[in-house]
Amino acid sequence: MKNLFILVFVALACSPSSEKAEEKVPKTIEKKTFTFAGVTASNQFDGARLNDFIQLSEKNFQATISPENIPVNASAWFSFKIWSDEKKAIQLSLKYTHHKHRFIPKFSSDGKRWNSFEGQVALNRDSTMATFNVTVSPDTLWVSAQEVFSAKSTYDWIDSFIASKSFISKKSAGKSLLDQDVFVLSSESEETKSSAVLVARQHPPEVPGGSIAFKAFFENIMSESDLAASFREKFNLYVFPLINPDGADLGNWRHNANGVDLNRDWEDFTQPETRIVRDFVTNKVEQEGKSISFGIDFHTSYSGPYLLILDSANEANMKTRIIPNWIEGVGDDPLNMNDYRRRDQALPYCYNWFYNALGAEAVTLEEGDEIDRDTIRARATLYADKWMESMLATK
Repeated sequence: MKNLFILVFVALACSPSSEKAEEKVPKTIEKKTFTFAGVTASNQFDGARLNDFIQLSEKNFQATISPENIPVNASAWFSFKIWSDEKKAIQLSLKYTHHKHRFIPKFSSDGKRWNSFEGQVALNRDSTMATFNVTVSPDTLWVSAQEVFSAKSTYDWIDSFIASKSFISKKSAGKSLLDQDVFVLSSESEETKSSAVLVARQHPPEVPGGSIAFKAFFENIMSESDLAASFREKFNLYVFPLINPDGADLGNWRHNANGVDLNRDWEDFTQPETRIVRDFVTNKVEQEGKSISFGIDFHTSYSGPYLLILDSANEANMKTRIIPNWIEGVGDDPLNMNDYRRRDQALPYCYNWFYNALGAEAVTLEEGDEIDRDTIRARATLYADKWMESMLATK
């Protein structure tokens, strides 16, 4: 019943809402610790989103949540730490200044292991206030819209994963607006020309698809399985695990540090992060003679899981049939997304750039906000297997 209650309002949360005025220049949140009546809340960590914190009554506290700038997608990200001098039950309210409550709160005691809140979340009439009961104590509790994967934690995972895999190289492909490295992982040989590209975390809150599904997908391709080994013999792989490190660390709802949606910038390339990927990939093609066979962009949606695929006319124009064969290969497996949506290739999306600029088949892989994380990992592993099989069938 809890999930049904939340999801009714989640659907409403993604409908357009009126904004009082546009604020195109992003606002920087002051890093601060707030304390009232022995209860403390803090946004002093990468990925935090807490604009204000006040005490409403003896046991009721309110966290104010605002986006980086507007207009912005209704991905109302929140993330903060909370603790108290002594163990006590409190009522915690999330007040959104724009858009509506979307995510079931996630709790963690260490910022690494997370559980979804299983109690009732009460919403006001327009869903701009979400209130729930929580027990706080001297032990720090993380409260977040989704699991927190900062730039550092993402890069730590990369270093740990590739430490025993000499065939994967890591380098900075360029610098973000705030001078953070945008890393690319490569598995390639000079003789191999056919290549694929993976892009992840353009949108900071989209952790289920952009981090969890992406990691499982990538780890499967880089595994010791016979299928993965055969795939790597035939294809180079270039992987961007986090192309919006600034947005992730700032706790942005959608944008980079310039207040721009990166997945609407794959035509004009006004932002350094999209230019980094474009320049790296086009250099591989134009200077090193590689060819791009496929591109995958990892995201999350309230209505996921699904794949955004090529429109019918452009699919018919492809010399290969990787996408249809991939979908057919998944078949009636219980993990099948069962939702494949066609989009106009004129839209300035990342996966459209792969098709329009490079003649490659491409998709956007979308997971769902509240899908069980083990299911996400299992589905990503299945889709990686079937994708590799479909790619190898072209050889």
